[in-house]
Amino acid sequence: MEWVRLVLLLAIAALLAGCEYAFSDVATRIRYALLKESALLQLSTKETVTIALHPDHWPDACRKGEGYRLVLSPYMGGKQVASGDIVVTCKGGGSYYTGMGSESIYVALEMTIEKKTEDELRITMRKTQSGTEIVRLE
Repeated sequence: MEWVRLVLLLAIAALLAGCEYAFSDVATRIRYALLKESALLQLSTKETVTIALHPDHWPDACRKGEGYRLVLSPYMGGKQVASGDIVVTCKGGGSYYTGMGSESIYVALEMTIEKKTEDELRITMRKTQSGTEIVRLE
């Protein structure tokens, strides 16, 4: 009976984590993808990985047919967690902001790209002594 309770608790936790991703804003969905892929890269024998994203789904994303600007910034100080920032600004108005979520994911210099909402966003990361560096946006 105890194992049934444990399985139910794990199922509820997984469902809530999925809901947090599904109902989060576009910047947060990018952060989740970076965290996941960074962890996989650190466990692999690969030195680099390029991930492809379509961060344009409901509820909080830029409207279809409009573009957006993505800015990844290095840590500038003044936060509890020493991580960089992710800012998505929609062409039709509205913006979404979050931190990268980990001190081990970083950019050396600010990176910017403009995309259409329906276009694929590609982010290349490489394994370093300090963690995972984001090296290219395309």
